[in-house]
Amino acid sequence: TYCWAGPREFWGDIAKGFYWKTPCPGPFLQYNFDVTKGKVFIEWMKGATTNICYNVLDRNVYEKKIGDKVAFY
Repeated sequence: TYCWAGPREFWGDIAKGFYWKTPCPGPFLQYNFDVTKGKVFIEWMKGATTNICYNVLDRNVYEKKIGDKVAFY
């Protein structure tokens, strides 16, 4: 279940459902919240590229053939 999964597992599963022009070439998630260990940062899927419009609209209309369904009430 997702309630016990960490961010890598949760968002990794979500990301599998998307089209990726450039898949994540390195670590999925890197971060540092400890200022004693250097600069504070969060990097998610650094280097990956996608097209959100394609993922949200085009894939559903053209690939999944559900363009006639109501997307949002």
